[in-house]
Amino acid sequence: MSSPSAKGNDLYITAYTLSSALGNGNPATLRRLLSGAGGLTEYPLENEQVTWLGRIAEDDSDEPPVDLGPLDCVSNRLLAAAARRDGFQPAVARAVAKYGSNRVGCFVGTITAGLMHIEDCYRLNNPGGDDLGDDTRLDEVLNLFSPAECCQKLFGISGPAVTVSTACSSSAKVFAAAARHIRAGFCDAAVLVGIEAACDTIIYGFRSLGLLSTSPCRPWDRHRDGISVGEAAGFALIESDHAGFDDIGLLGYGESCDAYHMTAPHPNGDGAYAAIETALRRAGLDARDIDYINLHGSGTPANDASEDAAILRMFGDQVVCSSTKGWTGHTQGAAGITEAIICFMAMKNGFAPASLNTEVQDSGLRARVALKNQPFRIRNVLSNSFGFGGNNCALIFGEPR
Repeated sequence: MSSPSAKGNDLYITAYTLSSALGNGNPATLRRLLSGAGGLTEYPLENEQVTWLGRIAEDDSDEPPVDLGPLDCVSNRLLAAAARRDGFQPAVARAVAKYGSNRVGCFVGTITAGLMHIEDCYRLNNPGGDDLGDDTRLDEVLNLFSPAECCQKLFGISGPAVTVSTACSSSAKVFAAAARHIRAGFCDAAVLVGIEAACDTIIYGFRSLGLLSTSPCRPWDRHRDGISVGEAAGFALIESDHAGFDDIGLLGYGESCDAYHMTAPHPNGDGAYAAIETALRRAGLDARDIDYINLHGSGTPANDASEDAAILRMFGDQVVCSSTKGWTGHTQGAAGITEAIICFMAMKNGFAPASLNTEVQDSGLRARVALKNQPFRIRNVLSNSFGFGGNNCALIFGEPR
């Protein structure tokens, strides 16, 4: 677990964009965050039940859709649309011109990739694909590498390409994977991606586990009863050279896998604590250096209690915390990058976002959770992402040093 401090050798986030239930692109996302308007809407289930879902809005741009060829599917279309926002494609083109296309990597976090496509085949009971064309293309779109291949084509990059699929920590762990590749000399920059399109396999899978809320999720609340599923497509560009940009630095990361249970976290938060401890050590920071914590905060009783225990053990009850899943829903494999980008916005705009829908904090949980947006300067932020099987990742972002 031990590692040398990376202080003085930070990597730089030079561009980013997010599309989620809060809106398409960074300005729309920030407006919703500042206005206090979340993006969850009611979604009907079988047997007259309902849940709440965070859908990405329809693309309202005038640009024609990108021809994705055999990689065409809902999730890759969401990726292609999101890549055009906030000047992200020109930023990657600048990196390609600077480093060379073979020196720009691509690291994607997802759980489902093109799983919706096979759901369509199943509903049609037509594996031959007559209603979907002569070729169902399951080998292209269902393959977890599909979104990475899609991004390579969108950006014209040919460096190392990896899909990470470690449940809900997937697109947090892409930051760690990219950092290792850059520091090992395999590339000089990397496109980091998180993508998840809501599909019935995920929605009904969580319902079968008793983890799906019938109301908008309310992390840390005394009446919390589960998650709300969300969609997201997020991108970040990470580089070894900040090139004079007003950047945010990736100061440290920590990973652990406690494997306590297939779906439940360790009740004492041991795995979460180990990831946080490693991230702080790698960043060369102490617990008192963290100004804000973006909690994994899924809204399930066990997950919130486990994370609360880890936070109290490391930080006590003085650091402002919040979960942003009440705004976007739990965006699954895209949660890590979704919440990292929300942290970037919080740092740039001087506020800690509220834990939306949390009305009365559970008296058994003692972390200092913000129930309303709080204005203050954030220098260093910790963002937690924890997945099934105890796959944990903690990221620390801050002012480059």
